[in-house]
Amino acid sequence: MDNRYRMEPKKRVELRDFALQIRKSTGLDERIYFPIVEFMEHMMPRMFDNYNFEIIEDNELPPNKDAVTEIVNGYGTVKIKKHVYEGACNGNGQHRMTIAHEVVGHFIPICVAVFSFYSTTEDEYIPAYCDPEWQAKCIAAEFMMPFPKVGNLTPKELIIQCGVSKKAAEYQRKIYRELIRGGGEL
Repeated sequence: MDNRYRMEPKKRVELRDFALQIRKSTGLDERIYFPIVEFMEHMMPRMFDNYNFEIIEDNELPPNKDAVTEIVNGYGTVKIKKHVYEGACNGNGQHRMTIAHEVVGHFIPICVAVFSFYSTTEDEYIPAYCDPEWQAKCIAAEFMMPFPKVGNLTPKELIIQCGVSKKAAEYQRKIYRELIRGGGEL
């Protein structure tokens, strides 16, 4: 039986606040376009002794995996396929989001903030708010497209100004519309 993982429950608003706190800790929170590659390469190693990253050959991960975060005893290594790293360096929004997903969405919550994270069985139901992948996507999106700065931008403007993928921009814009329309927490 394959192992799966489960995180402690988190609401989107909690993850949004968490992402904004991380952004603020960088001193770059006033910027709309976040330099995620530079953050991964230069700031993260200075901020966290338990962090490492590796640029690996594309064939070192399965075709459906562009990057992974391996965590052992509180130490994390973010492994990124070479083409993803190069794409992110060249401004590819999807690749920039992949790096944010691994670094900000997985490494920091688990190895720094110590969100509870545990193994479960393949057949156990995991609601979205406990799914580590959903939480990482949410944190990465909120980090790269912070609502206070970009809440009124269109998806096209998000793509250009934040350097993110079309899919991420469209989804985040949908979330922003719901937040604005509902006036409450999401």
